[in-house]
Amino acid sequence: MPEARPNSPSVLKAGISGVVIFGLIAFAVVALNTDDILWFWPVFNDTPVQIEVNCYGKNMQVEPGTNAFTAVSAAVNSSLTGVKRWDETTMSQTTYHDYQTSSTSMVLMLHYDPPATVHSQYAFMKSVNWLVIPLVGRHASTNPVFGVEGNYIDPGSYHMNNTIPIVNALQEQGICTKQ
Repeated sequence: MPEARPNSPSVLKAGISGVVIFGLIAFAVVALNTDDILWFWPVFNDTPVQIEVNCYGKNMQVEPGTNAFTAVSAAVNSSLTGVKRWDETTMSQTTYHDYQTSSTSMVLMLHYDPPATVHSQYAFMKSVNWLVIPLVGRHASTNPVFGVEGNYIDPGSYHMNNTIPIVNALQEQGICTKQ
């Protein structure tokens, strides 16, 4: 009867094992750095408890439970779903105040309680109470989303592919019309 030969090492198996181990380590490093195990998840599906709109100097509340609230919230979730680009453009306290009062801006502000998390490979906006989205005015041309955690403005901003669904929802619901 022939003797059983021991398995010889396989370069292919070692390579596959190395790639898997490297991938798991890279995933863990990003998850630890961002403090978000779902950093790769592109879906944003949080519901705000309050929506405010500065419509060219007129501050408006969109009441929870209304069709308008649902439509605007769905448009924001749709626009924030997908790949988001982060950059260093940061909202200053002065700009934040302008967003709330300016007669030349259209800005959407959403309040979350409990705080919302914008999943990404960056360590920002992991627990925001407010998302601030300028639709017309300063910074609006780059489709940014700014985050506010308590009284602290998050550094940088995410940039959506477009804000057209949000503007359309505001217009269709009779909340604010882009000028």
